[in-house]
Amino acid sequence: MAPRTLEELKRKLQRLNAPGSDIKLGKRAMTALTQMMDKPEEVAVASISTLAANTGVNASTLSRLVRRLGFESFAEFQLIFRNHLARTSRTSFYSDLAGQLLEGDNPEETPDSLALMSQVAEQETSNIAQMLKGLDLEALEKTVSLLIAAPRVRVYGLRQAYTMANLLAYALGLLRPDVSLLGNPHHGVAHGLTELTEKDVLVVIGAAPHTRGTVAAARIAANQGMQVVAITDSHGSPLAAEASLTFVAPASGTWYSNSMASFLVFIEGLMAMVAGRLGRQGLASLRRHEMLIDEVNHEL
Repeated sequence: MAPRTLEELKRKLQRLNAPGSDIKLGKRAMTALTQMMDKPEEVAVASISTLAANTGVNASTLSRLVRRLGFESFAEFQLIFRNHLARTSRTSFYSDLAGQLLEGDNPEETPDSLALMSQVAEQETSNIAQMLKGLDLEALEKTVSLLIAAPRVRVYGLRQAYTMANLLAYALGLLRPDVSLLGNPHHGVAHGLTELTEKDVLVVIGAAPHTRGTVAAARIAANQGMQVVAITDSHGSPLAAEASLTFVAPASGTWYSNSMASFLVFIEGLMAMVAGRLGRQGLASLRRHEMLIDEVNHEL
């Protein structure tokens, strides 16, 4: 099993260095791992190619290394360092990522525009490919069934994840009744949770650094017997620990925050599946919405 915290990873490194270890790493890989453990701030924000260059190995060596340690991807390995920084210094996540965009000693000097745009696009494409590769089809089918059958569906996410949560709630609400974001702004999340029962579904969305509010909402819902669906950036995420169903959308990238393209593609694909499963029922709901939109526009 992969370590879930930086402290667990440090203990695993100690065991790897001990005689008789059951995991054998090459000398260069072990040296690279040791160097990364000494620089958690750098590992949390740098790309795999940058870290490979800084530790004197190839990116493929780091990919093999994290898999040997039990991680499914480099993004999942990197999440440990991001979570560590989030706990110890919540003020530098965005600025550290932005600092990776600067070249050399001149803070005004940035990469070529097209090259940077291409790099962002390539990394987002890679995130989407990783998301698709890691999809649990059985869990996906179960989630579609839950989103159709549950009396009520609530969706929750904060900061960037709020945009994804709002999209999912709106799109699902076009297909079926009683779907909304969790918590009326005037009443709060706690009030929203009291309206739900164990037959309802809560979808939580988030990536590191995670907000305590989202994790708390997932934990409370799970403790009340609700089905909790997590869309997050790693199986090691605290949201995944509370969820009955988890879908991983990698969020690493070049720009100064979490990359959300794989979240968006997953949500669009999930909604397409729900629409297809609902068939004529979903189509009728969409037509009713269209009729109301036309009526409102006509009145205005």
